Amino acid sequence: MIKINSEKCIGCGLCAFDCQCSNIKIVSGKATSKNNNCLSCGHCIAVCPQNAVILDEYDMDEISEYNASQFYIEPEKLLNSIKFRRSVRHFKNIPVEREKIKTIIEAGRFTPTGGNSQPLSYIVVEQNMKELTGVTIDTLYKMALSYKKTENDNASSERYTLMWKLMHREYKKGNDTLFFNAPAMIIILCDKKKSSNPYVDGALAASNMEAMANSFKLGACFNGFFTFASSDESIRNYLEIHDDRIVVTSLLVGYTDNKYLRTVPRKKAEIAWK
Repeated sequence: MIKINSEKCIGCGLCAFDCQCSNIKIVSGKATSKNNNCLSCGHCIAVCPQNAVILDEYDMDEISEYNASQFYIEPEKLLNSIKFRRSVRHFKNIPVEREKIKTIIEAGRFTPTGGNSQPLSYIVVEQNMKELTGVTIDTLYKMALSYKKTENDNASSERYTLMWKLMHREYKKGNDTLFFNAPAMIIILCDKKKSSNPYVDGALAASNMEAMANSFKLGACFNGFFTFASSDESIRNYLEIHDDRIVVTSLLVGYTDNKYLRTVPRKKAEIAWK
């Protein structure tokens, strides 16, 4: 619920102007909330010059005042960072500090979601990485053995099943070609009941989380094969994933010896100007 400190409010109307739900109006020179259809997005908090607005469902102590020197990222540097990122598949046997993992998740928590539904949750696997590796590889192997090609299969389906069989064979030899001995994995889940588009909500957060991991000079890699396996009951039971949650993706993180010296090329963007 929106609460407005009438002693601080100067009636400038900025909160009412910026409220997409038309939930705030100016009455007798003061902002007043109708508290109807509020998304709790916080625009009113961010725009108020007097810091007179409170959303009582949130921890207001985590708000930071804007500071250009700390908040602004030069466009060229941001684009270079995006271009330079790599999917890392070689990890050192060094644990990732909990505080860094928490900060990576913070980047996901503050990513926009449809209707500000905030439907995401996270599972961090650290101590049980070896056990999860075995369960996941066994699950993928089982899926590969039961695979039967159909007319509707895409070009990758059969290739993936061959890769899962090879992963299983290598795992029996002691080689992890699935999670690459990563010391930690962050699994991004979305509540289907809260989100109208769970894969978009989760993917947006995951992208920001990878950028945050890169800022710590950590290697990071999205693991799509785990997402395939996560529909299996053995995985869901092992991780205690609720029926309402779907796994959007997972992010392997860890320190790496990889040293990249330059960006790489990509196909030209296909753009239609109208």
